[in-house]
Amino acid sequence: MKKTIPFLICCLIGLSCKKEKEEIFVIEPAPPTGTVELKIDQVINDSSIVLKWTKPVGAFQKYLLVQTSAYFKNGQFGTFTERIDSSSNINHLSFTENNMPVAKSISYYLLVSKDTTVYNQGFQYVAAVSYERPNSLLYGIPLDVLIDKQKQRLYIAENKEINIVNYLSGRLITSKEFPASIGYCYLGDFGGNSELYVPVNDGWLHILDASTLQLKDRIYVAGEYIGSVVAANGKLYVSSTDRSVGGYSDCIKVYDRATKNLIGRTGYYEKTRLFALEGSALELIDLTINVVPVGLSYYQFNTAGMLLLKKEDTYHGDFVMDAGIARSFPDGSKFITSSSGTIFNKSLLFDRYVKNNGGYAGPYSDFAFNNDGSLIYTAYAAQKKIDVVGYPAMNTVNSYTTAYYPYKIFRDGNTLICVSKINTNLQETYMLVEKINL
Repeated sequence: MKKTIPFLICCLIGLSCKKEKEEIFVIEPAPPTGTVELKIDQVINDSSIVLKWTKPVGAFQKYLLVQTSAYFKNGQFGTFTERIDSSSNINHLSFTENNMPVAKSISYYLLVSKDTTVYNQGFQYVAAVSYERPNSLLYGIPLDVLIDKQKQRLYIAENKEINIVNYLSGRLITSKEFPASIGYCYLGDFGGNSELYVPVNDGWLHILDASTLQLKDRIYVAGEYIGSVVAANGKLYVSSTDRSVGGYSDCIKVYDRATKNLIGRTGYYEKTRLFALEGSALELIDLTINVVPVGLSYYQFNTAGMLLLKKEDTYHGDFVMDAGIARSFPDGSKFITSSSGTIFNKSLLFDRYVKNNGGYAGPYSDFAFNNDGSLIYTAYAAQKKIDVVGYPAMNTVNSYTTAYYPYKIFRDGNTLICVSKINTNLQETYMLVEKINL
């Protein structure tokens, strides 16, 4: 509260000068007196509430009710304070808030003037209450983002939570929390129904209805962590930490989705990031999450889930890789990883960097492609922009400015869908959807 009040004072002075030039509001930054109680008396719906308060003790001239929250206003995201109600009637003890901004946390402050001097009304802060608006803005530390272009949805994963966001409106649809932290998830289809597969770091793989996030089924994979999952051809490929068979190898476990039976295992390392090469029956790239330097491997399976081929890269750390940044080229012949944009072909041979920083962290947070892979969209982690780089020449052919810091990007037709962060640090931040016309 000590941090909030000085900001509130400045905002209210500005508001009062604009709206009622004949009055000068001097707000005293005193702590609440405790004689007035402000509460949320009724929640009508997610955007309408009834606020009630008790009468102040002693001299009284006027109530002032203000609201402060972080949201979009006039195309800008910021923290705004608005005066929403005032009255000179001491028996005016309630207010129905039905013009609520699309904000996650909204604070309401009640101030009372006891000074009868017309030109110097000394308002004092006497009570406050906060409301957490559901299905508004997303706030947290993102782990990964998946996209469903058919339903225009984004699945934004955090430490213990999955959030579905409509990327046309930018509104949060629904969320689900898990009993432990989660790994890299996957969107798939089984029996004509869309499913979301969520590896939970208590040894369980959760199978959810992708529309509602309701639990449909789950599989006990074993081990203390599950790094990732990929679904294809009615099979689930799960990167586990189950070391009961081959120690740190053979930790990739293959399950039949229908029966949930284990049908095979393989792998070089435990707890890895698996992702599928596009356009293939099933070719998987594997990047280690907790091994440095990052290990890289390749697997090919048939439609029955049987292993056909596996191999490790021969570089063993010569090139920058990152399990958190990994994309397949559209034809599946190559993939890109790391903040430097390290490109390999599917034979695990190094191709080139988008931007080589001499082994140090590069500038990028994510990548996307045009249909034939001749253009790479490169999102900057610490700059508000996305460059378009021609492949294989690696020349910048276009650039787009974003309002905030792009985190994950996807191309949907002639639109670039960008999940952006308000700030670049690793702490909690607001996540917003930006759309760029190409």
